[in-house]
Amino acid sequence: MTFDEYQRQAKTTAIYPEAGNGLLVAITYCALGLAGEAGEVANKVKKLYRDPEDTIDLRLRIMHEIGDVLWYAAMLADEMGVSLDTLAEDNLKKLAERVEQDKIKGEGDERGEPRKLRIGPKSVGDNKAN
Repeated sequence: MTFDEYQRQAKTTAIYPEAGNGLLVAITYCALGLAGEAGEVANKVKKLYRDPEDTIDLRLRIMHEIGDVLWYAAMLADEMGVSLDTLAEDNLKKLAERVEQDKIKGEGDERGEPRKLRIGPKSVGDNKAN
């Protein structure tokens, strides 16, 4: 199965406000659902880390939550008018470029020098006063 095939099939189960219209309400619903499901994955992984027993049942529950994350990602992409295949390809290209530039580590979209934000008398990321 390709990502696009998954996205098409998953769309048949989309029942939320303005589903399939690409409107802000649908985009917001999908984004919030994605964040919620990702939080559920994180919470279950936390329990995997915390609890002394690593059980198959817990790992299965995490896998189910990852599936829910995938569904919301597919619907959000659909509402944004982009295919998951395209997103996956573009993401791999971005990562390959970062590897080539030796910028795979770090954070943020810009892997160069961190940007400074002016907040009060100091800039974030700057240890001296302005």
